[in-house]
This record gives sequence, C-alpha cells and structure tokens, in this order.
Amino acid sequence: MSIYTKPDLVLIHAPAIYDFRKKPQMFGPVSDLVPSTPIFEIYPLGLTTIGEYLERNGHTVRLFNLGYLMLHNEKMDVEKFIRNLSAKAFGLDLHWMPHSHGVIEIARLLKKYHPNTPIMLGGLSSSVFHEDLITNYPEIDFVFRGDSTEEPVRQLMEIIRNSNGKPSNESLASVPNMTWRDSTGTMIVNELSFVPPDFNAPSLDFSFNMKTVIRDRDLFGVVPYKQWISYPMSATICCRGCTHNCVTCGGSQESYRKHYNRRRVAYRDPELIARDIAHAQKYIPGAIFVLNDFMQAGDDYIRIFIESLGKIDLHASIGFEVFTPPDEKLYELLAANLKDWTIEVSAESHDDEVRKLFGKGHYTTADVEKSIKQAFDYGATRFDLYYLIGIPGQNAQSVLDNVDYIGDLYEKFDYDKRLISNIAAMTPFLDPGSIAYDNPEAHGYKLRATTVEEHRELLVQPSWKYIMNYESIHLPPDELVDVTYEAGLRLNEMKRKSGLIDNATADAVHDRIEEAKVSMARVDAVMRDISLDTPEKREEKLGNLRREMEELSESTICEKTELRWPVNFRVANLWECIKLWAVENTRNILMPSKNPAASKVHEQWREEQGLPSIQEMPSQHDREERSKDDKPY
Repeated sequence: MSIYTKPDLVLIHAPAIYDFRKKPQMFGPVSDLVPSTPIFEIYPLGLTTIGEYLERNGHTVRLFNLGYLMLHNEKMDVEKFIRNLSAKAFGLDLHWMPHSHGVIEIARLLKKYHPNTPIMLGGLSSSVFHEDLITNYPEIDFVFRGDSTEEPVRQLMEIIRNSNGKPSNESLASVPNMTWRDSTGTMIVNELSFVPPDFNAPSLDFSFNMKTVIRDRDLFGVVPYKQWISYPMSATICCRGCTHNCVTCGGSQESYRKHYNRRRVAYRDPELIARDIAHAQKYIPGAIFVLNDFMQAGDDYIRIFIESLGKIDLHASIGFEVFTPPDEKLYELLAANLKDWTIEVSAESHDDEVRKLFGKGHYTTADVEKSIKQAFDYGATRFDLYYLIGIPGQNAQSVLDNVDYIGDLYEKFDYDKRLISNIAAMTPFLDPGSIAYDNPEAHGYKLRATTVEEHRELLVQPSWKYIMNYESIHLPPDELVDVTYEAGLRLNEMKRKSGLIDNATADAVHDRIEEAKVSMARVDAVMRDISLDTPEKREEKLGNLRREMEELSESTICEKTELRWPVNFRVANLWECIKLWAVENTRNILMPSKNPAASKVHEQWREEQGLPSIQEMPSQHDREERSKDDKPY
C-alpha cells in the first residue's frame, strides 16, 4: 500500500476498447509487429515523464496501466477499482486514436464516482481533437495540446492545489496549451505557446516507474505491456518533432507544425540519452530501443551520442530506429563503440515510386540493399526491415510484388538470419493529424471517421475490416484484407522453404491465417444478414464466434516470437534491484515527504550543465521564431 493515501494526480492508461473482455471482436493483425496486444496496453513514455516531472516539483503521482491490469486479471472489477481511487486530479492519455473508446469510457466512470475531481487529457490525438473533446464530452475538463505537456500540467496542478480544487477562470486562462470550459460552460482555447526548443527537461531513465513500484507496493500498475515481465524491454526517445513528411504519420514535420506548433525538432542532449540508457540497463535486462532517428540531428550529434554509448559498458542489445538507411560512416562508428547493435528501417514499399508518394523519396531500394550489406559487414546483430499495406499509390499487385521482393532480398543475402523482414497492414487507423488524414483525396483516401465519436463507433465493430477509419482508392477494404492474408501466407511459405523459420512455426502461422480468413467470412455473413435487424441480435450471433475471434487476434500473419530480441538476465540486474529496493524503502520510512519518485541521474546532469530549473527558463517556446519567415527545419 502506498505511503500516500491520496496522490495529487492519478494517471491512467486505458485499453483501446473498454469492454474488450466482453465484446466479441476480431482485431486481426493490428499488433503483429509491436510488443503489445491488440488492445494496445503499452502506454506512451509521456505518462512517465509527466509523473517524474511532477514528483520532482513537489506533487505525488500514481500511474495505472489499466489495460494491462484488465489483461492480467480477467475478473478485475474496473468500476470498483475506479470507485476506490482518490486524487486531486485524474489524467488520461489519448496519444493514439485507437484508445478513443477506452479513454472516454474510463473518463465517464471517473466522473461518475468522482464528480468533483477534474479530469485532463493529453497526447497527439488529443491535440488534433481538443475542441471536439471539450465540446462533446462533459466528463473531460481539460485537454492539453502539443508534444511537451509536463510543465503545463504542473502549472494546472499548482492551481488546483492552491485553490482547493476550485480554480478561477483567471488562473486557468494562464495555463499554456490548454483547452477548457470556463464557469459559464464556454470553451476557452489557451495559446499553444509552450513549445520547448530542446528535449532535456523530462527524465527518460525510468526512475519514476521503479521508485513508485517500491513506494506504492505495486508492481503491476506500471507494467508496460502484457509480456513485459517475461520479455522486458526499454526505450528512449532522442527528440520531439521530425524532419520528414511521411504522409500517413501523425508525427510528421507538417503535422508537428500544424497541430502541435513545433517549427523545429527538439533534440535531447546526446550525453543525457547515454546516461538514461546506462541507468535503465542497470535494472532492466532486455533490449533498449532508441526511437525517432538520432541521425536527423547531424554529424556532431551522431558522433557524440555513439561515443557516449561506447563509454557506458553497454551490455544489452540496442536497436536504432532510423528514417533513412545509414551509410558506411555510421556503421564504422557503431562498430568501433558498440558490441550488439541493430538497425530498424520502415521502407514502406519496395517500389521507389510508391515510397515517393508516401513521402520517403529521399532514398531508393538500392540504397536500402547497400545499407544492409554495409551493416552486416560491420557486424550488425540484426537489420529489421518493414513494409506497409495500404499506403498511397499501392494496389494489391504491388503488395504481392513486395512479398516476392522480400524473397529475392533474402536470397541475395544468402538467407542471413540477421535480416528480419515483414509486411503488415496499416491498421486500425490512418493517423489523425497526418498529411493524408487532413487532405485524404489528394493522397487517394476516403475517410470513414472525422470526429472522436465516429472513431469510437468504429472501434466497437466486430472485425478489423470494419474498424479501419480509411478506405484506399487503390486498395478497398475487402481487397486490403484479402491481400494482407495472402501476403502473410506467401511470406510464411518463403521463410519455411528457406529455413528462416522451422516447420512447426510455419504450420502454426499458416493455420492461423487460414482460420482467420474463414472467421472473417463468418463475420461478414453476420454483418450482411438482414434478418439480424437489431444490435442485440447481431451481438448474440457474433458472440458464438467470440473465442475463435480472440484466438486469431495475436500473431496473425507472422509469429510474434520471430521478432523477439534476446533477454540477458544478469545477477547484476537482480543485485541493483535489491539495492534500489533497500535504499528507497529506507528513505520512504525516514523521510516520506522528501523522497519523490524522481530522477537523480537527470538532476545531477542539470547541475553539471549549470542549467536553471524549467520554471526559471525564459518562456521555453518559439514565440519570436513563429513570427519569422525562415524555414522551420
């Protein structure tokens, strides 16, 4: 039990669909290539950075991964859990639109049992739909916009605390990036002015997660995803913002400019990232991922970052997400400093013209092949290469040609098992806020949903074909589903014949895909049956298919274990966890009010740099830059 009976802020990550344990649904291959299940229980790092930042500034915070808790305990009484919570405010993330159903339902439960406690939302999707959320959902009191809400949330929490939960209109009007209703019910949109020029204020070393586990006697509340305890991984992010314009991505350069008011990428100090990783690997034995492509920051940043990693005795596997296939210069640097490293590229299509329509015309398939060879020549542990189904300009034949190309690529590299390549459908949603979502016709799409409620209605449809929020003029929904399964079958058979996967794995994938096709046909028959003229009749009929639908919603078109990284459990990890447990328990007993779940690593780095606290920094946004006509990146 926590030493704090009532935290200031409770942060909750809702499952994608609140009643997923009861409602029959066939999610399909929506999470085949990510660690989480189809309810997307993995929560964004922003929840932990907000929690740590508030703890560092005098507020107590609890984090509950409700999606994981519901998976972990099928009999969990969610309403009872919500009713027993107590806090000065509740926060929910709507970072990804697939959570829109679960988020609103949990917000309604929170407001039902805690009518006088304010509820706030944040995340990229919240930013896109901030006015919709405040206008149409009275259970939501505040919506934060932008990619950096740690400080605005702190300001709101200070106001709530100082006003005994009854803030004035004047005080709320001073909080940047916030959309809210005043005392008359009128929507107020405060200026989106807090846009930090760097990404150094938050902590990313997992101190908050680990220390709250000890303090609050709660291991499961902060577990990132269903399989994490047996297959732990960690991640860090090198920046907020992007220099590229992939048209279906809600985190593109144009999306950041238009929806989050970011004109320049905010990079994290490379030496600070290395410290974050060094701290995380002391306790977490799995692989570490560096997200958002550090190569965007330029040669000096790249060199300092990789050399800093080389100094921290990195014993875990480390993977780098990159948006451009690296050249020999980077591989030489990686080989000189690291022992176990991987490159991850999402090339989207083997066809250079299709990739250009997607917004990645800055490299060719030949460039990818050259980069793979160089990576292997310099000792890369893996090269992960991913392709998408449903992107602009792509038809069914293009998808199947892409699968054939993957086979040719494996043959070219003599079926080297260090090359991991897969293809998956772009599901369930085209990102709200992306270039293609904002201008669908220009990129060959028709939208099925343009509001929060329309997205929520799609999410409770019975199969992934009906859940998707877009239709491609080149690849209509029926074709997209069919070619996704066909691509999965062809790729699976190619990997079997070449020895990349064993017969047992190949048989299991083949059987799942064939069963999924049959199940999809059964769902389609129910949806077309005009005799099922009420939702209740349709639900009853679909309920008979529930078990097979659930079984076919994970590892559908590939075996998820194929993508797993090695987990190197070390005695040193256990010893460090024991030491942390002993130290934090002692501090919590002796000085509970003076032992926040905050990062000592981050605090030490700021002191060494001679940096002021974030409250002392001048404005932290590009107010002057926004008035200039210069190029933003």
